[in-house]
Amino acid sequence: MKKKSIILYSLAAICVIGLIISYYVDWPVNLNEADGDIAKAAKFSREQASEKITNMEELLQTDSAFKDDIVTAQVVMQTRTVQFATLVDMSNEVAGKIPAFAEVLKEMNAKREMVDNVASSLAESADNLNAALGGEECPDLAQSSINASLAYMTLQKQNNLATRFIETTDKYLETAQGNDKLKLVRDQWLEYQQMTAALEGDKASAEAWAKKSNLLSGEKALAAIANFGIAERLVVLQSCELAKSFKLPSQIGNAIRPKALENEISKLCNAQKEFLSVKPRKIDSHNAQKEILAGKKRRIDSYNALMLRSGSKVMEAFNTSLSNVAKNHALNQSQNIGLGLVIGNVISETAAANNSVMLNKKGPIIDK
Repeated sequence: MKKKSIILYSLAAICVIGLIISYYVDWPVNLNEADGDIAKAAKFSREQASEKITNMEELLQTDSAFKDDIVTAQVVMQTRTVQFATLVDMSNEVAGKIPAFAEVLKEMNAKREMVDNVASSLAESADNLNAALGGEECPDLAQSSINASLAYMTLQKQNNLATRFIETTDKYLETAQGNDKLKLVRDQWLEYQQMTAALEGDKASAEAWAKKSNLLSGEKALAAIANFGIAERLVVLQSCELAKSFKLPSQIGNAIRPKALENEISKLCNAQKEFLSVKPRKIDSHNAQKEILAGKKRRIDSYNALMLRSGSKVMEAFNTSLSNVAKNHALNQSQNIGLGLVIGNVISETAAANNSVMLNKKGPIIDK
């Protein structure tokens, strides 16, 4: 039974990244049909979701496919939450004085506290996951993972704000010239939504977003991002790096070599660490939050961006997962993958486990 479950989870792990990639290469993926072992894997995963979550610590050490799923979900959720928060800030910077953007910016800003709460929940989850991967005992691992997934799913309900900013920008540019900073932010929201479509298995939306295309070339986007602060540049480049990992559109990622992108991110991380005056081995999400609430200019999204680098066990496992999937012959040969358990399903199943696993009765505090 154990061997069977490892095989089933391996299928799921392959499809987590494989289906995302499939939207942008020539893979005829059927999102509505599943048969044979793939359908059995989906059923098995749904039925065993709660059991898996309650046994997370053991499975992280013994089931490599399960670890791949959880680690990939954590990195995707955390990167995208930080990206959303940062793009809200950048949207205010580039369009705050333009009347046409007043309404969408007002709604974005109204959700800013909620976004910070989601980021905080994901920071706690990353702390626990990083510790567990290092062999430490983490009694709160399961509940923090559930809380993080619930929080992230709450954030995803606000993705229409990204669409509205893109549409508002396109309409504004019909009669105004606009500068490259505005166009860059619009393009970053576009790439955010392209990944949303991939994660949700929405091929129609993916195709629609692809038709809109970016306003800036990769070279112009690189020049424009240099006019933002260190924190914003770090988050944008990390988001581009994630998109490139999944073979998703990234104008900036396409304009810079992978090694050069990695080096630039490392430089920005070091600069941001110096600004925040936080030592990598002593990062603590709760202390970071207290400092923010005390009025210091330290943002939870900046902290999260650094954690993706400082949480070495998480990133090491994530990079190994990507490498393993890339080398898997099934990923390159499969032409009829019908499994819906991509990373979005991993997240939703983790959140659903909260119905039967209530280790923390209070749950995540997301919105007020």
